[in-house]
Amino acid sequence: MNTSIAPAVEVPIKDYRASIRFWHWANALLISLQLMTILFQKVIVKSKSAVTELQSSGKDVSVPQARELAHIISERIWAWHIYFGWALVALWVMRLGLQLTGPSELRFSARLLEILRRYRLAPPADKSKAGKILFAKATYALFYLFITIMVATGLILIYEDVSWLKGIHHLAEETHNVTMFLIIGFIVIHVVGVVWAEISEDHGLISRMVGGEKKGVA
Repeated sequence: MNTSIAPAVEVPIKDYRASIRFWHWANALLISLQLMTILFQKVIVKSKSAVTELQSSGKDVSVPQARELAHIISERIWAWHIYFGWALVALWVMRLGLQLTGPSELRFSARLLEILRRYRLAPPADKSKAGKILFAKATYALFYLFITIMVATGLILIYEDVSWLKGIHHLAEETHNVTMFLIIGFIVIHVVGVVWAEISEDHGLISRMVGGEKKGVA
């Protein structure tokens, strides 16, 4: 047997530990809440629209009062955005801890490298399938990178009054905004990919991500 192409270790492709499932759904919830605050901040609560709507409704409210009301609401929404942001920081630390301290064969980096190794050694007939698996795992790697960027730039924006951070505030804000759209793109691709896998070749994927992998089931 040619040992050069034999798998060095059978690393699980999927990780359905309770901690990972909690991180997954908590992260999904917090990102959704963050996007909702942005939606309210940028679209629903705007000082110009608040003035127009209050005036058209016949309310005896001056323009400065309407703008002040919109500003107060905007500040409260921004406060919630920060709260959710701190929760995302906590989840990021949790995921990093799982990566550094979890079983070596279940660490994301180990599974990614194993999938890459299998792709490189896969025979031509299996190359396409191995490539799809590698692409899916690589998108997760990008997602972790996006989350790291969001956490880092978000902290810079929170501590904008720190003198040595003022010089990169604008860059951090622009990067934060662009990364938000990249995360939205990932979510769309992820949902489509999961639904496709569920109905085509990986039945029970969603239920496993909710309830975990049943014992005795590969």
